[in-house]
Amino acid sequence: MSKIIVAGAGHGGVVAAIKLAENGHDVTIFEKSKEGAIGLPQSDVAEKSAFDYAEISLPEEYETVRNVITFVPQDKALEPLTIPAMEAESILVDRKVLINHLLKLATDKGAKVVYEAEIISPIILGNRVCGIRTADADYYCDLVIDACGAFSPVRSNLPEYMCVNREIQKYDIINTYRGYFNKIPGVPDPETTYNIYLRDNGSVGFSWLVTEKKQVDVLICRFREIEETEILSILQTMHEENPHMGRDLIKCGKYAKIPVCQPLSILVAEGYAAIGDCAFMTVPLKGSGIAYSIKAGRILADCIEADSNGYYNAKNLWEYEKRFFKEIGFPACRMAILKNLLHYMTVEQVNDLFGQNIVTSEEIAKVMNDKLDALLNTKGFATVKDKVRLVRDNPLLKEILTNVAMWMGRFAVIEAGFPSKYDEDDIKKWSSKYNEFFDSIRAE
Repeated sequence: MSKIIVAGAGHGGVVAAIKLAENGHDVTIFEKSKEGAIGLPQSDVAEKSAFDYAEISLPEEYETVRNVITFVPQDKALEPLTIPAMEAESILVDRKVLINHLLKLATDKGAKVVYEAEIISPIILGNRVCGIRTADADYYCDLVIDACGAFSPVRSNLPEYMCVNREIQKYDIINTYRGYFNKIPGVPDPETTYNIYLRDNGSVGFSWLVTEKKQVDVLICRFREIEETEILSILQTMHEENPHMGRDLIKCGKYAKIPVCQPLSILVAEGYAAIGDCAFMTVPLKGSGIAYSIKAGRILADCIEADSNGYYNAKNLWEYEKRFFKEIGFPACRMAILKNLLHYMTVEQVNDLFGQNIVTSEEIAKVMNDKLDALLNTKGFATVKDKVRLVRDNPLLKEILTNVAMWMGRFAVIEAGFPSKYDEDDIKKWSSKYNEFFDSIRAE
């Protein structure tokens, strides 16, 4: 059996480790954190179907939830827009609980975990990744699975000719503050418990306030560096508008950078595969990558196991990329296109979308339920063209929606050109077109 290194204890990498160790491979996970200190002390929602897909058991500590999301526009004269409950059964789980659960599953199957291992770079011999370099020693293997996150020192130090690394662009990363506050005894909960506040120019960001049983979950997002004074000002406004929200910080109060963009165009190289946040496998409109990463971990493990000769070259690993894009990546790309609208639109334009009924709750529900293809036909034109007719008296909105129709059409051509068979030249050409497209629609 093969010697496999998982660089970083990201969800997808650990799921792959579980499956590969179960099949008898020599798997070692290298993680920079101390044992028991992995993951932020916060809870996130993930689709239960992802665990079923990967055949991974759920941790004991979780809640089943069906979130009903309300978008609150800047203009208080406009009614908030509440979308139907998410169709998929979801769970709310603490990130620390989840990652420790997955790591225990991995070690129970025979995988090893090395904690407090600061990874510096990959080890390259010839044109192949052959291991990792840590602050203490070099480790060699047959395959490196890179689960080191969006700023992976493995991916960022790969040679340019491998075409895997991509410099993080403006609006690819969102800066976040997350905090959990106490609830005031005797003050009733608001009518809507999951509120997303569209109170800032999209190029700045948004906020949410989620009322849970025992606490209030606050997330503040910005597409630029976030200042403490700004956080305090937003929290003050939230306190004033939500009398049930206390001022005692129960947990978290942390800052983090999260990728909110399309997946990497190339995930694999000789002896190397990227997964999770390292490969930008987050839902661009949600910011969570748990479900995508767990599914990708199963896909990657299946493709590794299918390589019976243990070559783990780019050609054989391409099957992982093919399955990922077909099942997850291309739908995520279409949501990334819609996410780019945030950077073009002002608060007033967002208000117009709601006020003129150009965007309906049912349409947002389809997007949030990963059913964008049901909203847009395969060429990406039909529904958006109908919307353009509703904004004839608003030239700026008309231009924006017309651009969406054109973007969807252009991307349909790129998707159709995805290389089904491994050919290095074809893959590099496709990668260039893919990256150039997303660069072209990014706001300055």
